[in-house]
Formats: sequence, C-alpha cells, structure tokens
Amino acid sequence: MSQELSEFQNAILGATAGVIEVVALQPMNYWKNAAQQGLPLSIDPRLLYRGLLPNCVNMGTCTMLQFTFGGKIKNAITGGVVRDLSITEEIGAGLGAGIISATAGSPLELIMIQQQRKGTTIFATTLSLMNLNITRGFLGAAVREGLWTVGYLSIPPIVRNFMRTQMPDVFNTDDKARVPAALTGALFASFLTQPFDTIKTCMQGDIERKTYGGFIDTYKKISAERGLSGFYSGIAFRYGRMVCAVFMLDKLRMMLGPIMFPGAYKHDSSKGH
Repeated sequence: MSQELSEFQNAILGATAGVIEVVALQPMNYWKNAAQQGLPLSIDPRLLYRGLLPNCVNMGTCTMLQFTFGGKIKNAITGGVVRDLSITEEIGAGLGAGIISATAGSPLELIMIQQQRKGTTIFATTLSLMNLNITRGFLGAAVREGLWTVGYLSIPPIVRNFMRTQMPDVFNTDDKARVPAALTGALFASFLTQPFDTIKTCMQGDIERKTYGGFIDTYKKISAERGLSGFYSGIAFRYGRMVCAVFMLDKLRMMLGPIMFPGAYKHDSSKGH
C-alpha cells in the first residue's frame, strides 16, 4: 500500500502480488487447512491445487483491498503528504484495511474450503452456498485478516527501516533487512491469528453444522476436545507459508510498483524502495 500510488494503482498492484503469492504457496495452504480439520495430508497435486481458482480470486481480491484501503487510510492520516508513518499509524492502517478485506475474503475462502473437502466444481460449490451460509466464519476471518495485514503490510516496513538504521553495516540493502522483517511479521501474524483461523476453518469446513455451530460453540468444542494445542493445528504449515508470503508480498510491492507504474515514482527516484 504505497503512498506514491493512486487507489486504482494500489488495487492493481495488490491483486497482482496476491495472485503470484497464492499460486506459489497453495500446497502449504492446503496442508494447513487439512491439519486444522483433522484430515489426512497429501502430496497429490490434484488435491493440493484443488480450490486454486477461488483462492486466487480470494488472495487477489483481499490483497487488492488491503493495498487500496491501506493506502487510503495512510493518505487520510498524513493528509496526502508522503512521509514516514509512526508505528501506531502503520499498525492502524494495516488493521483497518485487513478488516475491510474480510468482507470479500471470507465467502471466497468458504468456497475454496468446501471445494477442497468435496471436490465439487466451483460453480456447483458457489451455487450451493448462495444462502445465509455464505457468511459462515466471517468473524474469525475479519479478526484474522486485520492482524494478518498488520503482519505483512505494517510490521515489515517498521522492522526493515529499524534494521537499516540501527545496523547499516549488516543490513546494507533492503533485501537483507527484508529477511528479519518477514520472520517478525509472519511470527506476529501467525501466532496471534491462528486460533481465529482455526475456528473459521472448522466452521467453514462443516457447513452442515454436524459438529460445529457458531463461533463460540466452535471455540468451546475445539477447546474441550483438543485443548489449547487444538487451536494451533497446522501452525507449522501456516508459519512457513506466512514467512514466504510476507517476504514475497513486501518484495513484490517494492519491485512491481516502479515497474508497473514508473511515472508515479519519478518524483522520488532517489529514495530506496
């Protein structure tokens, strides 16, 4: 969510980065969802990439909204002046953008998870969910997306700038500083959001409500049956994916912006991106 770009440019950049990320990391997402629901793991590409299309639409749309509203919130905070934001401002922009994006992301993830479980076509799956079920899992998705966006859009610039400023000899390029930034952002995002993601995934996997009811009921059932560790099922796959995703999205945002919209950066060509 660059301050240099317009809302439309931020949207295009976010959608592009989101689709690239999800195609590369789809297997980790499948394994995470399977582990959370207690399903067997697989290395069959036909299963790993089941639900890829709605997941691409999901990540492309969510990242687009996160970049767009993140940039919009940043511009509202700064009054349109390009400047470094405070830590509180960075986190606030990411949190707000993430919550907004869940309005699109939650139903799209529901379609993906139902496809992964049942192997039905995207059309048949979508048609079967065109009722009140389409909102199932939204609360968990909203909390998760808000904190996740802070993890990949707000924290990396803070950590990267800190490393470049405080240890310039060690972190003498953005790419070197991007490694600890990605590890920190992913750690924050994965461990804080994992319980909400697990509740959401279990709810969306059980659309018939045979095991899991609403948000509170799902929380109680997971807690009773599996304890605290149950909320962190699949955390290894999720953290691994998040480290890769935070690094990729931060890198893609900085790399693709000037390539896709070179005119927007001409006024600030001396600044490192």
